[in-house]
Amino acid sequence: MFPKRHAFKYSYLQCGFPIVPTSTTADGTDVSDGRDQELGSWWLRVRANDYLERGNGALGFYGKLKLYLREQQVKDSDWSYAYLITAPRFLGYSFNPVSFWYIYDRESQLTKMVLEVNNTFGERRMYLLDGSSPPSPPRTSGSQSFPVSEQSESELPDVVKARFTDVWTKDFHVSPFNSRKGSYALKALDPFPYVSYDAPIIDNTVTLKSSKDHAKLVARLYSTGQALDPSQLGFLGTVRLVSSWWWVGFVTFPRILREATKLFFSRKLHVWLRPEVLTSSVGRFPTASEITLHGVFKDYLIHLVHGIEDPFCITMKGAIPDIPTETVMTRLEGGHDRAMTNIEIRVLTPAFYSRLVHYSFTSEAFDRECVFTDERNRTLWVCRPQLLAALLLEKTTLQRQGKGLPVVNRSYLDELRWAVMRKLRCPPADPVYSVTPRNSAFNVDDIRSRPYSELDNFVRSSKGRLYAGEYRRVVTKLFLAQRFCLGFPEVATLVDLFLRVLLCYLAVLQLRIWGGGNESTGQLEVLEKAMNRESWLAYFGWPASWSAVVLFACHAYGLSKGYK
Repeated sequence: MFPKRHAFKYSYLQCGFPIVPTSTTADGTDVSDGRDQELGSWWLRVRANDYLERGNGALGFYGKLKLYLREQQVKDSDWSYAYLITAPRFLGYSFNPVSFWYIYDRESQLTKMVLEVNNTFGERRMYLLDGSSPPSPPRTSGSQSFPVSEQSESELPDVVKARFTDVWTKDFHVSPFNSRKGSYALKALDPFPYVSYDAPIIDNTVTLKSSKDHAKLVARLYSTGQALDPSQLGFLGTVRLVSSWWWVGFVTFPRILREATKLFFSRKLHVWLRPEVLTSSVGRFPTASEITLHGVFKDYLIHLVHGIEDPFCITMKGAIPDIPTETVMTRLEGGHDRAMTNIEIRVLTPAFYSRLVHYSFTSEAFDRECVFTDERNRTLWVCRPQLLAALLLEKTTLQRQGKGLPVVNRSYLDELRWAVMRKLRCPPADPVYSVTPRNSAFNVDDIRSRPYSELDNFVRSSKGRLYAGEYRRVVTKLFLAQRFCLGFPEVATLVDLFLRVLLCYLAVLQLRIWGGGNESTGQLEVLEKAMNRESWLAYFGWPASWSAVVLFACHAYGLSKGYK
């Protein structure tokens, strides 16, 4: 609607699933045993692991919803069951821009809703709404027509008319053509106004308003036909449904790219760079490398905390699925009378681990990733950053000089690998929103030498010897990606795969050459040819050495990276 008009619509398959407890205890408490981890048929299914907070799929849909509502200070007695409207995994794949959770109390009244929003970067935000803020009409320029849903509501009997409305502040990056400012307004029709209602209708309208109260975007999701029950379709009906809708989920992302192309090239809309998520949102999924670095960072924090004499406790949320909140505290001895110092560390995005290894000093990583940076660049959040001094004082971090940590004897080749990693160390990629003016007349370069970092020294000690090789390979790949692959580790992985395939191909080619280029030619014929030559050494000297190098090049390449 603003600043340029643009519209599109397309059909989309949405499915509804009741989220109900599996049993009730003697005192009337609703519980679930996790049997609802997956709902639907084999060809059309939703998984609890894909919704709300990352991981914890074993809790099931009801268990995860209860856990989320408790974290939002909603009492168990305030709700009874829910209904989820979402795009299912069709033949194993789905992309869900938004899912709607309708939450009902024990009187089957719609009292709350949860809008679960996903962007194309793999990030997520759950908005819990209670209907306490009715929307006000936004200011518009000229005559604007909004696709409101009064028509659908008017088609229903008066007894089933029920609308849920609310307004809330936007704090999540969804589209590159809108900033993170503004607010949303929701008008939603209750799909089940009473328990026995058997003709549910979905009709939800979300309006995005700018910080100046302009209606920027209006999105409406509504039913275009009668609801279908998959269990009542039969074989032919199922085949007809699959053949009609199997492709819809796969074209969702291409559709988004198509409309984004129109907005950028035809409508000339301004592009907002993606900021890092806030503490209220969920970061993207971690990579395998980031999961490895999370384990190293956690053990490193344990080492730091155990080196503090005063009582100290860290509560850490690591942004890794299926890993709950972790608590690290000092070893308390009997008779202490000093108060415990508590600090909470929350990793906002797994990208923090990939950036952490670029810093030589842990204090610098905390400063640049959390304390002294733009809020839009933060990958880490600390509740009371002034307490970090007690954790990162020089007297408690002897590993800064590599002292105080047991030494591990390494081979010359292993030390060479570590030295290469140290030489490759470089600053992390510049943040999206720079803290220094880009048009400054001065160039700011870090001229400090880059020794082994504090984290390196911890891993090189006996405390980190179990994952030292994996850590070194992961960090080396990140440095190579930053220096030569535009910061994309996936490109470095593809280059590595190409080299290994090339070396294997050259080895096979060399075997064919030694076989005379003919599969029927074997080693006996090669030996007969060699015995007939004047100089056996001339035949087996340099050619044999070169062949050995080619044949074992792939193994040597793996050995150079630390694989045995």
